[in-house]
Amino acid sequence: MIIRSLSLFLLFATLSAAADTTTWSGTSKISFDGTSTLHAWGGNVEAKPFATKVTTDANGNPTRVEATVTVEAAKMDTDEAKRDENMRKAMKVTEHPLITGVIDTPFTAIRQGDAAPAALPLKLTLLGKTQKLTGKISHWKLDGDKASFDLDFDLSLKKSDIKVPSVLLFIRVGDTIKVHCAVELKRSKN
Repeated sequence: MIIRSLSLFLLFATLSAAADTTTWSGTSKISFDGTSTLHAWGGNVEAKPFATKVTTDANGNPTRVEATVTVEAAKMDTDEAKRDENMRKAMKVTEHPLITGVIDTPFTAIRQGDAAPAALPLKLTLLGKTQKLTGKISHWKLDGDKASFDLDFDLSLKKSDIKVPSVLLFIRVGDTIKVHCAVELKRSKN
């Protein structure tokens, strides 16, 4: 029994020691598009630079991905001052200045076998409320120490507790906002 326990301990210690974590610096340009009774509208914002930690096993295969991406809500820009003012009021940017996306997931949730990553589970905190979303990954590219991909997901204003008042009693904003993130990652030199 003692030999078996010692063997299990040594195996666990070896596996733990063989795991490695690398840090990738990241940037993301984000666009968002919505609809209203009269027309479609959209805007842009850049995430603050962020770090992504990738844990690998003894063979160098990714096992876990972790990142926290932050956006300053007041910097969201639709290129129309009055709409931006109304958007910031509806999003209560004074009380909730930051929007955060947290990724902490096993790599198997992102990629199966040799297939390119297809989905990314994340927790998005908006107006102090956290919701679970799954984004769709496309245009995945890995070239040495650089990776890039697009991430798309839909955001419900109602589920996010964003209440947009109607304009002139009949112009209403649609519930679904389409969010597109162009992400670039670069492995940090240790």
